Amino acid sequence: MISINDLVKARLYSSALDSAESDPLREEDALQEAQLLDSRVCQLTSTAALLFELRTSLQFEVGNAALLVVRGLHSFGWNSPAAQGPLAALTVVSSVPDRLNDSFRARFEFFPGAQLGVVGDLAEFYVLEVEGVGDVPPDYSSMDLKQVQDALPSWSSVCSLLQASSSR
Repeated sequence: MISINDLVKARLYSSALDSAESDPLREEDALQEAQLLDSRVCQLTSTAALLFELRTSLQFEVGNAALLVVRGLHSFGWNSPAAQGPLAALTVVSSVPDRLNDSFRARFEFFPGAQLGVVGDLAEFYVLEVEGVGDVPPDYSSMDLKQVQDALPSWSSVCSLLQASSSR
């Protein structure tokens, strides 16, 4: 068991893990209907990490969370409307990975209207089983922010690694 945050720092990708059943590092829309929970960028280590909710995903039969880590970060671009609406999940409607010269690049479209683009030297993707979050995601419309956050995977969540892939 390891925390999600420690996984970002540890570089634990191993070919001994089962390959990701749907690979968002190579397959378009592999993360369709997953929800983006949080992102982190560390300029000191040139790393970006994206934490996803998988309980809503169309492509994954195992795991309740996923982590995409981009190392050797070149760019991280977020675009969303300035107007703040009610508390809502950011659901992936499109995910497009590709290669840009020798770099990994991914573009995401979310509902409600937001976009994310990330480019780096390499990427790692992990399917995780997070302890204590239940079988279904929270209902954002009937809870306050603290209740929603308590029912979701977070950076400090303890998890088991189920599957992995690398862009190398």
